[in-house]
Amino acid sequence: MAEPVTICICTYRRPSLFEALASLEHLRLSEVEVAAVLVVDNDVTDGLRTEVARWAETCRFPLRYHYAPAQNISIARNAALDGVETRWAAFIDDDEVATADWLEELYAGADEAEAVIGQSVAQYGSALPGWAARCDFHSNRITGRVDNAYTSNALIDVDFLRRKNIRFREELGRTGGEDTLLFRQLTESGGRIVYRPESVVYEEVPPSRASMTWVFRRMYRAGQTHGLLSREYDASGFSRLGLTAGAKALVSAAMTVATLPGSDASRRWAARSALHFGALSYRVRPTILEEYGAKPKTRPSK
Repeated sequence: MAEPVTICICTYRRPSLFEALASLEHLRLSEVEVAAVLVVDNDVTDGLRTEVARWAETCRFPLRYHYAPAQNISIARNAALDGVETRWAAFIDDDEVATADWLEELYAGADEAEAVIGQSVAQYGSALPGWAARCDFHSNRITGRVDNAYTSNALIDVDFLRRKNIRFREELGRTGGEDTLLFRQLTESGGRIVYRPESVVYEEVPPSRASMTWVFRRMYRAGQTHGLLSREYDASGFSRLGLTAGAKALVSAAMTVATLPGSDASRRWAARSALHFGALSYRVRPTILEEYGAKPKTRPSK
């Protein structure tokens, strides 16, 4: 018999939260039960409380509001984990909408794993530059090792995390990469991860993110996160990271020029170059770019 699931949405000043909630109203549920929807507000004030309470009056599922201030996504996600009263928690972002079969497809992998990951598919409006959709830097899919995972579409065995004392690292709550580290901790503790691309959520890309500047920052930070993971779980690889990341960065930079700057191929090589330069920078100085702070910063990683 299927175990109940709590759907968790962490939010920070995004009106799209209510589009995400609306999409849950249309879930097809035959093999899984939704016990509750938990909204965790990470803003400096609890201004959403009244609006969420109003929404709860007609919501298909029991809707709970939790206030977790600090503008730190790790604090919000840990608050979600603490507030879950079921074994399973399904995470979706506040700027995503779920397809009708999202949760059913996600839960279909639960028997084989302690975490199940679906795909987050970016949608590009006609006003955005054409290269954004063709290069598709914004979608989340697993293409390499399965623990290179994310919480934008994830089902997690919360009981397993509690037994193993696995939490989102708060020092990464403004940088990003906290979810990647959590899933690495999960597998290092004996947990299994299954990727189910059949489980789909959609995210509309705003114009502010449809720029190569945004892509460079995101890829550079992802490279720094790779450096952190290497330092914590692959000592020999970390010792060679200066050489390997440096070589890959230079090759990628050369290919960026060789493939006609401004072309889609050149943009993809430039993104790879930013990734490898991020890893190289972490090897030289272990800090991570603060993506979500008020100003661009770097924050030392522990």
